[in-house]
Amino acid sequence: MLIKKLVAMVVLSIVIVFQAVMVQAEEQTTDSIENLLEGNRNIEGEFRQVTYDEKGKQLQVSEGIFLLAKPNQFVWDSVTPFAQRIISDGKMITVWDVDLEQATKRPLSGAVGNSPAALLGQPANEVLPHYNMTKLGDEKFRLVPKGDQDLFQNLTLSFRNKVISAMSILDSLGQTTVIEFKNVEYHEGVAKENFVLDLPDNVDVIEEGQ
Repeated sequence: MLIKKLVAMVVLSIVIVFQAVMVQAEEQTTDSIENLLEGNRNIEGEFRQVTYDEKGKQLQVSEGIFLLAKPNQFVWDSVTPFAQRIISDGKMITVWDVDLEQATKRPLSGAVGNSPAALLGQPANEVLPHYNMTKLGDEKFRLVPKGDQDLFQNLTLSFRNKVISAMSILDSLGQTTVIEFKNVEYHEGVAKENFVLDLPDNVDVIEEGQ
């Protein structure tokens, strides 16, 4: 009986220590990714975005340029193969499909799952509490949504020398979108006019979540 009690105490002690280590590791992961995300909120550069189906077959490739600026402002311009502009003025996000002559406007809140730029553009301390995080490397992290309302199962963020280098998103349909960032540069802030979208008169505008 004494031996069983001792074994139980040892197991309990190991569990307590393990839990403490896990909590500390999670706090350290949160701190490190929060610092990296905050350091990448005033940047601009180019991107290449490739989407694969659940079997790994390439479905679509798009390339373009992006601009992020505090607070919550961004432009995500896909140039090829179809022109699309996603822009946020900090409060509203607009997705403009140029060839379709159609634009959708919705509040920025809740749009993180719809746009990589929305995730990068918002304050890290507001975004990260909605995810369980795992550190995969010195500058690589996996985020899994705590709720089931998101449009993706998980996403992986990769940095190189503290600069965002790639993002991989596994969506609810089993498709994976890999985004590679290049020629990324920091800036000290840009004019708000960069985030104002003047749509042509022939564009059909759909407003959601008003």
